[in-house]
Amino acid sequence: MLKGALRVLGRIILVGGFLYLFLVSIGLMSVAFKGFGQGFAENLIQTTSNPFVGLFIGILATSIIQSSSTTTSIVVGMVASGVLTITNAVPIVMGANIGTTVTNTMVSLGHFSRREEFSRAVGGATVHDFFNLT
Repeated sequence: MLKGALRVLGRIILVGGFLYLFLVSIGLMSVAFKGFGQGFAENLIQTTSNPFVGLFIGILATSIIQSSSTTTSIVVGMVASGVLTITNAVPIVMGANIGTTVTNTMVSLGHFSRREEFSRAVGGATVHDFFNLT
C-alpha cells in the first residue's frame, strides 16, 4: 500500500517537474528571440501582417516539424518576447492546427503499398481531421 502511494506521489512530482521545465524553456525561448534584434522583429511583423501569409506560415512550419504544439510554443515565445504581436500570431496558430491535418495525411500516404493498411490510415487521418474541425 505504501509503495503504491509513493509511486503516485513520484509520478505527480515528475509531471510537475516536466511542466516546470516546459515553462522555463518557453521563457528562455522568449529571451533568445529578443537577442535577434529589432530588425528581425520588424521584418517578422511586416511579413505576418497579412493573415493569409501567417496562416500558411503556420501550416508550413507544422508540416515541416510535424508538431503543432512546438509551432504554437514557438509562437507563444515570440509573443512573450515582443517579436510578434497577438494579432499576427493568431493566424499562425490557426495554421499550426490546420498543419496537423496535413501531417496526418502525409503519414497515411506512407501506407500506400498495402491496400488494407492504407484504407485504415486514411480513415484514421480523416477522423483526426474531423476532430480538429470541432
